[in-house]
Amino acid sequence: MWKRIFFLVLLALPTALLPAQVQKEGLDLNGCIPDSILFNKNARWWYPGEPLQWASPALLDSLLSADLDAFSIVTESPRNKTVRRRIHCMRSPEGQTALFVVGDQRYITYDRETLENTSVSNVVGHSDGAIAYWHDSTLFFQNGRANWFLHAQRLFHSQQTWEMEQSQTNAPPPGAEHAFVFVLDSASCFIMLNGDLEYAKGPTPVISLPHGGMEWKPLGKLNPSITRLRARTVAWHLRDYVVAMHSGSALIIRRSDLQFILAPSKIAAAMQSELGDGNVPDNFWMGWKGDSLMVTVSGKRIVEVVTEIAQNGQWAPLILPADFPAESSKGGQDTGLAWPLALVMTIAFLVLLVDRAFRGKKKMFIPVAPSEGEMTLVSLSKETQVMLLHSGRQMGADAFDQIIDLDKVESPETRRSRRSRYIQLVNAEAQARFGRNLIERVRSTEDKRIMMYQIVRLDQEEE
Repeated sequence: MWKRIFFLVLLALPTALLPAQVQKEGLDLNGCIPDSILFNKNARWWYPGEPLQWASPALLDSLLSADLDAFSIVTESPRNKTVRRRIHCMRSPEGQTALFVVGDQRYITYDRETLENTSVSNVVGHSDGAIAYWHDSTLFFQNGRANWFLHAQRLFHSQQTWEMEQSQTNAPPPGAEHAFVFVLDSASCFIMLNGDLEYAKGPTPVISLPHGGMEWKPLGKLNPSITRLRARTVAWHLRDYVVAMHSGSALIIRRSDLQFILAPSKIAAAMQSELGDGNVPDNFWMGWKGDSLMVTVSGKRIVEVVTEIAQNGQWAPLILPADFPAESSKGGQDTGLAWPLALVMTIAFLVLLVDRAFRGKKKMFIPVAPSEGEMTLVSLSKETQVMLLHSGRQMGADAFDQIIDLDKVESPETRRSRRSRYIQLVNAEAQARFGRNLIERVRSTEDKRIMMYQIVRLDQEEE
């Protein structure tokens, strides 16, 4: 009788008041909390943070003490062999570390030494498969598999309240919940797949969602030379690259300019061989440091350096200009302009062909200049519009920070990080729109030790 009363009292407590740290008392011989205490003999549930107790203590401790940027351990419930959870640990550019159970965001700790939980976060929606990333020293989750949120919310772990909070965005385009998602410093990118790429019909759109904005931005279409990729694949986010393992090979995306290469990979081949049937061997883990990948498969450790496996390949743009109308995230807009816009674009294309016939085979890039109060053919981000206003200028870091409103930031490290994110976002959009970067770093003609920022004039021929 008293057990039933105790269970009812637990159900009546507000979820936000549940203790988030792993409960030490009442553990069974397997180190797990008996189901009858909290979940009424439902063996498919687990207590927040409990999968940390399923992992081998020796393995977890050794990886926490290792100098890794991130690592993941796949653990299995001693009560139910069909229940597996992934423990993930990642370090921010500023050196801050988060340890959490994927899909169980009520347990997040920033202490690698004691593993003491400092979070009271509650699960917000269905967060399994969400993409975790650091932005401005805050741990964010781009909602990944929510059937009702459809990527329309970002989750972040507030270090003021120690709770999970929501960052609302505009409604995403249809299909974003199935996309292959990878994260840059400034935005999350969505390759709009549903299933395997080899079964896709027509071009595959690529859209982005800036970390600091609400508006979904069409970037173009996926390069059709990429023929193998799977929706919802979890990408490896390294220092300079994003890597996706599929069908025994590695799709390597260069973060700086969104160029890609397909390369053979021992790690991809081993993972396909060992994990292809869904079985996860004991003590399986994967991690990365800088641009090096490492996994343990069947007790053997495999290490690969991305720059080495990609050195003999040919880089190509990941995203090409789209030849299909981009869907707006706002919905309900007038489609009466479709034919006039198509006619204008056709005429512009013919003019470009005639111009190139007279000029030879040199590339010309004609930007769409934004104008206030008027609708433009191509909507550009605010950051790119600012850069177009300064086309042709060359300036130092201080002057560049001033025009992008970073001159008030005191920390040089924070300024450098935000400047890099800004440049990455602008160049990614410029590559998709114009086929070239808009911001380039060049050496000063007066002092070769100093790097300057050159704002490219898009109406000039590319050298």
